[in-house]
Amino acid sequence: MKTDPKMILALILIITSFVIKEASSQNNYIIIKKIDDIEIREYKKSINASYFDSSSKNYFRFLANYIFGGNEKKMEISMTSPVTMRLHGNKEMIFRLPDNFLFDSIPKPINSRIKIFKIASTIKASIQYSGYSNSKIEKQKTQQLIQTLNKNNIKHKNDFELNVYNPPYQILNRKNEITVTTTSTF
Repeated sequence: MKTDPKMILALILIITSFVIKEASSQNNYIIIKKIDDIEIREYKKSINASYFDSSSKNYFRFLANYIFGGNEKKMEISMTSPVTMRLHGNKEMIFRLPDNFLFDSIPKPINSRIKIFKIASTIKASIQYSGYSNSKIEKQKTQQLIQTLNKNNIKHKNDFELNVYNPPYQILNRKNEITVTTTSTF
């Protein structure tokens, strides 16, 4: 019996998606309220690294280089999930840095396009979905989120973001979210 290399690769990828430990997912929010398919969450303040370059679409490579030692201290930084893509403004990619870092102790990036910044505690609405994300699904979920917020008279800042929790090689049990900052009180 001849073994098909494509079948072996597919089997390895499926098994890997169950076995490999997911990137460190910090408990960086609490759920305030659930409404239909959305959650209203309070996010803790955070320190983040972001990358944007209008001439490149490979943001992940540059941020990954930073956390894998491409910084002045040559320090490896634990990768956290989710990875955030801003769907507004300059559409930068953002990594939340682990909670054990103080702002003054964060290794300075070698790449000048990587920015380190703080995000204050904030209230966001979130809608989850599974599978691989793409612009069509992101638009559908954004519209679904807007409709639910409007139906419940919840105001927002129109600053939509995509959160991706899983590495690209994970095929099964993928988790994504569209979030937006709310201006209503809860």
